[in-house]
Amino acid sequence: MKFLFSEFQPNYSNYYFPYQVYLVKEELDKIDKIYSLGFLPSRMRLNLFYLARSLRVNLTNFKPSSENRRISRKTEYLTMKVLDLSEFEYHYSIGKMGKDFYKERFGEGTMSAFRIKWLFTKGACSHVLVFTDKQKENLVIGYCPVIKTEKILHYAYPFYDLSYFDKNCGMGMMLKAIQWAQEKGLNYAYLGTCYTEASLYKTQFEGCEYFTGFSWSDNLARLKELVKIKREGHMFAEVEDKDDLLKKEGVKIG
Repeated sequence: MKFLFSEFQPNYSNYYFPYQVYLVKEELDKIDKIYSLGFLPSRMRLNLFYLARSLRVNLTNFKPSSENRRISRKTEYLTMKVLDLSEFEYHYSIGKMGKDFYKERFGEGTMSAFRIKWLFTKGACSHVLVFTDKQKENLVIGYCPVIKTEKILHYAYPFYDLSYFDKNCGMGMMLKAIQWAQEKGLNYAYLGTCYTEASLYKTQFEGCEYFTGFSWSDNLARLKELVKIKREGHMFAEVEDKDDLLKKEGVKIG
């Protein structure tokens, strides 16, 4: 693997010289190892990964909570099929569903139909989760491209028919994927990033961990503190007690 450090705008007055850390996957690199280092795949090109505050569920520790069971009851209509990417037939209506979903939920330009087609056809994922409504003759209502290995599942870029928005569909899809990954004996289910309070819904699964920049932590109280912080610079520069911060993030000193 190769590491790239892409410059951000410097701030000389505060002595900030930031970089975005990327990883380029090489032929012999293991996907599992890349994810374990805190990297997630970029939508910009194949085999390019970015370092971020990602979330995962340690499936050894996962047990459905009362809230998970409530979602399961509310989404009993959902069924899920797992298809290898080579078995999946892309249709333009899939791109339209995805584009409409992301526009409605996150704003214009969040995800184009072209980018969705790229995810489903260019090898950016390994499998596709297809969700149907068994109460409506297995009508297809949603999709999620995923990366699956023998050890991990990355649940990425899900979308569904917006007429199902008030039926707990999104959480039901994610829960089914996590349960399926556990049933298949996988170690982790990765759920993307968590930088905002709106993303904290992903932490409702027992066994949830986040990448601190140093290591993986299950201290969700600390994560909830982090998403509330509004900072202008980087975290390490803004605290007086550097050792205390490192200890808080799970880094051993000396």
